[in-house]
Order: sequence, then structure tokens, then C-alpha cells
Amino acid sequence: MKQFLNYFKIPFILIAIMAVVCIGVRIYKSGDTEITWTNEDTDLNGVNVFDYAENLTDAQEKELDELIASIEERTKCDIAVITLDRTLAFEGYNSQPSEWVMEYADDFADEHMMGYDKAYGNSIVFVDNLHREERTGRVYSWISTSGLAMQKLSRSDCEEIMDIALADLSDDSDDDDYYAAYSNVIRLLPSYFEGGSAKALNVLKPLYIAIFSLAVALIYVLINWSSKVGDKTTRSTTYVENGRPTITHQGDVFLRKSVSKVKIETSSGGSGGHISSGGHSHGGGGHSR
Repeated sequence: MKQFLNYFKIPFILIAIMAVVCIGVRIYKSGDTEITWTNEDTDLNGVNVFDYAENLTDAQEKELDELIASIEERTKCDIAVITLDRTLAFEGYNSQPSEWVMEYADDFADEHMMGYDKAYGNSIVFVDNLHREERTGRVYSWISTSGLAMQKLSRSDCEEIMDIALADLSDDSDDDDYYAAYSNVIRLLPSYFEGGSAKALNVLKPLYIAIFSLAVALIYVLINWSSKVGDKTTRSTTYVENGRPTITHQGDVFLRKSVSKVKIETSSGGSGGHISSGGHSHGGGGHSR
């Protein structure tokens, strides 16, 4: 019995680790508290779309507003979509043109005390500025995040969402094109939001764990079984020559000790957040075209 357990110890260890991880994730998720709308301080009054560039028809604004409301319920974040068609060069920002729209989005969230759970809480602000800044000749967009959204959406997530959703926009785009693009930005949010623990829960199901563990165990057994069926390399005459035993002794001789030191440089970069002019923490990512 002891030999049997020793032979299969690695598959047993893998099964145990997978089971512990699965149980841990489920306990963690079961401990999540339900987030409800409790922000009475915002002055947006349920309005989610601010089409200052007049990219959308009234009907499209209404449909986009309704879509946003449903996504807010799923993400537990206050969401706003803003379109602009003016330079932000004279807004008092000290950063580069690529960051002006970022500061505008952050300030919008702060000024309106956005948040699903509380003022300055869980929020997402998507800004698309159609104006081509003279200094760069580019059109800039930004997704600003705070609270839970800042934890769930990395900078690369925000950039990828806009790269996908805004890929077909150009100077010749019409209201249907803009509506489709902005709708796609909103529709993509939940999939990125749920990309961490929710996907882990889908993968870490008992059936999947059992299949994975059995597969690993089978591979382990096959590999070890084949290794035990090798040729016999040591015989009665292996160490006998001309009727006398021949055993060659080999050893290593320690001559000197030499130690080399190499400094490994590490990067401190990351997709962390920043502090807005209003003193609140924001994350997010940008896009240009």
C-alpha cells in the first residue's frame, strides 16, 4: 500500500492543490457583498449620455442610455458616455495632448460626484473627442475608472476595449457608425470586468478538476511505466575484464572558489492609477486615431 501511494504521490498532490484552489475561490466569491445603488450625491439624475458633439440622434441617445443602465446593474458602476468636438488645449491642463482627454474624463467624474455605491465611488467615464488636436493631428479617447472599476479594468483592458470598438471610426463616420462604436464600448465592459474571478469559477468546477487530475495521473503513469521497461544495462560481467574485477573510481577535486555578482535590473512600471486635480484616485486607458 505504501509503494502504491508513493508511486501516485504526484497526481495526488496535484488533485489536492486543485481542490484547495477551487474551494478557496468559491469561498472568496461567496463572501462578496452585494453592491446596491446608494449614491444620492450625484447630480446626473440617471442621465448617462452627454452628446456634446451631436454624433447621435435622439433615438440613439435613448437606446444607448438604456443599454448603459443595464450594464451598470451588471458591473455595479456608474457609467457615462461623453462626446466632444473641441480642442482641450485651453482647459488649463498642463499635460500633453494625449492626456488632456484623460484629465477631462477624471474631472467630469469628480465634479458630478459619480459612483454607483457612493460619491467618488465605482464609476466609468468614456470620452470620445472628435477634434484633431493641432499639435499631433490625432483624435483622442479615454476610459476613466475609479473604485471597483479601477480594480477590475487595467490600462491595457481599457485600451483594448477601445481598439476593438472604435476600429472602424473615421472622419467620414455617420451617426450609425458612432452609435455602433459607443454601444460596443459599453457591451465589452462586462466581459473584461468578469475576466478574473468569474472566469476562474467557470474553470474551477469539480468536473473540470476531475478530468484534469485524471489526465495528469494518466500521463504520469504512462511516463513512469515506460521508464521502468528499459534494457538491463548491468550484467554479471560488466565489471570483469580478463577474469579480474575492474572498477574505475571517478571524483571531483575542489580547486578554488570563485563568486560572480551580477545586478539584475527590474522595472517598476505598471498600469497603476493617478490622482486627479480634484484629489481622487483614477485609472483607465487611452486610444487615438
